[in-house]
Amino acid sequence: MIRPAIISALALATANAELSATFKAGEATDSRLDRLPALLVKAGEPATPFLAPGPFEVTWTGKLVLAERQRLAFSFEGTGSATLTVDGKPLLEESGTLGAKASDSTRLNPGEHDIAITFKSQPDGSGRFRLFWEERAFPKQSVPPLAFKTEASDAAKLGELQRQGRLLFASNHCAKCHVPASGLGANPMPETSEFAPLLAGEGERVTEEWLTRWIADPHKLRPSTRMPALVDAGSDAGRQQAADIAAFIASQKLGGAPGKAPDAALAQKGGETFHTLGCVACHTLPSQTEPDKDHKRIPLNNVASKYQPGALTAFLKKPDAFHSTTGMPDFRLSDDEAGSLAAFLTTASTGKETKLAAAAPKGDLARGEALVKSLNCGSCHPGLPMAEKTVAPAMDAIFAKDWSAAGCVAPAAKRGKAPVLNLDDNERAALAAFAKTGSTPLTRDTPAEYVRREITAQRCTACHAIDDQHALLDDIHNESRSLVADVKHLDERVAQDRPRFTFLGEMLHASYTESMLQGTAEPRPRPWLLMRMPAFHSKAKSLAEGFARLHGIEPGKPGDVKVDPAHAEIGKALASAEGFGCVTCHAIGEAKPTAAFEVEGVNLRLAKERLRDEYFFRWMDNPPSVTSNTKMPRYADGNQSQRTDVLEGDARKQYEAIWEYLHQTKE
Repeated sequence: MIRPAIISALALATANAELSATFKAGEATDSRLDRLPALLVKAGEPATPFLAPGPFEVTWTGKLVLAERQRLAFSFEGTGSATLTVDGKPLLEESGTLGAKASDSTRLNPGEHDIAITFKSQPDGSGRFRLFWEERAFPKQSVPPLAFKTEASDAAKLGELQRQGRLLFASNHCAKCHVPASGLGANPMPETSEFAPLLAGEGERVTEEWLTRWIADPHKLRPSTRMPALVDAGSDAGRQQAADIAAFIASQKLGGAPGKAPDAALAQKGGETFHTLGCVACHTLPSQTEPDKDHKRIPLNNVASKYQPGALTAFLKKPDAFHSTTGMPDFRLSDDEAGSLAAFLTTASTGKETKLAAAAPKGDLARGEALVKSLNCGSCHPGLPMAEKTVAPAMDAIFAKDWSAAGCVAPAAKRGKAPVLNLDDNERAALAAFAKTGSTPLTRDTPAEYVRREITAQRCTACHAIDDQHALLDDIHNESRSLVADVKHLDERVAQDRPRFTFLGEMLHASYTESMLQGTAEPRPRPWLLMRMPAFHSKAKSLAEGFARLHGIEPGKPGDVKVDPAHAEIGKALASAEGFGCVTCHAIGEAKPTAAFEVEGVNLRLAKERLRDEYFFRWMDNPPSVTSNTKMPRYADGNQSQRTDVLEGDARKQYEAIWEYLHQTKE
C-alpha cells in the first residue's frame, strides 16, 4: 500500500486526472492518470518513459459520468486492438484499422457508469487510439475529458509520484553533477538536456550586490527556484563565500557598451502594459515584498537592485538570449513597450529588495574563482571554470543508494556536505520513489507526457482554462487593476476571453500550433486581445507535437479540401447576414465584422490553416458544449437546422458548405 504521506504528495497532481491507466510491456507494468483515453505511439518508441519500446497494452478504468439519460453508440479510431466495457458489459471489440464499426446504441441512465477500455498495440509496438461517441442529439465526436472521473488506484498514485520525482531529478539538473557513465542515449527526457543560464557577460547584466544576495540565499529571493543553496547565509563564512563568488561572476564581461537606465517618466505607461499583458499570472507586483508561495509566482521586488542600466530592457526584448529554455517567454515587445515596462518594474521595485539577515563583506575575485571550481558551478552554468576532478558520485552509483539516508535528497540532519536543494517533504518522497525505478526512465520519453509536464512548467493554465479548471489570471488580475485606473474606455473593448486548452490538440493543426508557439503566426488570430500569446522558441515544435499526440492525433498540417463551387456559394450565403449571420462577429478576409460590439470572433479566412475539420464540425454543432461561456449560438438541434430552406435543413450539409466556402482561394 502507498503510505499516507506519499498520497498527500499527489494532491495537486491528481486534481484533474480522469482515468487510471495501467500499461503492460512484457512482464513490466506502469500506471498513471490520464485526462482521456487516447495515445499515439510509433514503432521504436516507448508507450511510457517507464517501459521499454515494443508491444504493449493499456487499460483505462474509471467512471463515465452522464448528466442525463442517453442512448449512446461508441466507436474507436486508430490502429491496434481495442475493447470497451461499460458497467461490466462488453460493448465493442475491434482489431486492425479501428473505426470500421460502432457499438449498438445503448441506453445509459444519468449518473456514473463503470468504464474500462483496453488497447493493444501492433506487434512492432506502434499504435494509435481514440474513443468516440454519438447520439441522435449530436454527431460522432471524441468523448470529452469531463465525461470521465476516477478514484486513482494505488498503482496510478505511485506512477504519478515516480513521474514527479523523475521531473524533479531533471529540473534540479542532478545529471549534470551525477554524470551517467555512458550518457542518457539519443532521445533522453528533454529536461535532462537543459542548462541553467549562461553567465558569460553576466557582470554587464546584473549587479554584484544582487549576485551576492542571490548566491547566499536563492530560496529566500525566489521561493520556487531550483537553484541550490551552496553556502550558509546564516554564517559569516557563508556570506563571505557568497560575496567572493559574486565578485568572480561580476567580473565576467564581454566588453559591451554600458546601457541606458530606464526613463522613470515612462513608468506609468509600463504599468499599463504590465496589467494588459496579464503579467500577474506569473509574477507578483514589483512593489510586493511577500512571495506568493501558493501559486509559485516569481517575485519582482528585486528587479531594481538586480539589473545593470539597460540590461532589463534587453532581457525583456529577448529573454532567451543567455538561457534558451528560460521560463520567461518572448512577448515580442516593441522598443517602446520594453523600455516603459522596464521603467515601471525598476521604479516600483526600488527599495523593495529582499535583504540578507546581515550584510555581506566585500568579495575577493580569486577566492571566488576557486569556489566556483570546487562547487562545480560550471556543470549547470556552461562556460564557468571547472575543477580537474569531480567529487560527485556517478549516476549509477547514486541509484544504488537510499536517497533518504544521505546526500542531496536526505533531510538536513543526514545531508552532509551536499548542496541544499529547494525541496519540501513531498518532493523528497517523490524523488525517493523515483530512485527505486533506476535511471533508465531518464533515457526515454514520450511527446504526450512531455507536454503534460510543460503545461505546468510553462504555467499554461495561469492564462488558459482547461477542462473544468479556470485560469488563475481570472482570480488575480485585479491585483494590477490600479495600474490602468486612468486608462479610458478599457472596459468598453470587446470580450477579452482567452481560448481554452481542453480540445487544443484536436482543434488546431500542429503546424499552426507550432507557429503560434514560435510567435510566427501572422496575422494574429485575435488581434483585439490586449493580451498576446508569447513565444516559446526552443520548445514550439515539441509542444505542438505533444498537444496533438495527447489526443491520439498524428501531428500534421492542413490538407487539400475539395471545393464544389456551387456548395461554396451556399456556404457563403449561410455565413452572410441573411444566413447564420457569421459576419456579424467574424471578419472574413478583408471584410470586417459588421457589429462586433461586445464579442469578436477569429477571422474565418484563417480557419483553413488553423482548424482541423473534425473540430470545426463539433464546434458548429454545439459551441457551448465545447466552451460553456461562449457567445456563439447554436444553429441546429439534432442536425435539424434553423434554416430548413437550405440543403433540406440538414445541418451537417450546411456546415460542409461553409467549410468549402472557407477553403476557397478567392473571395
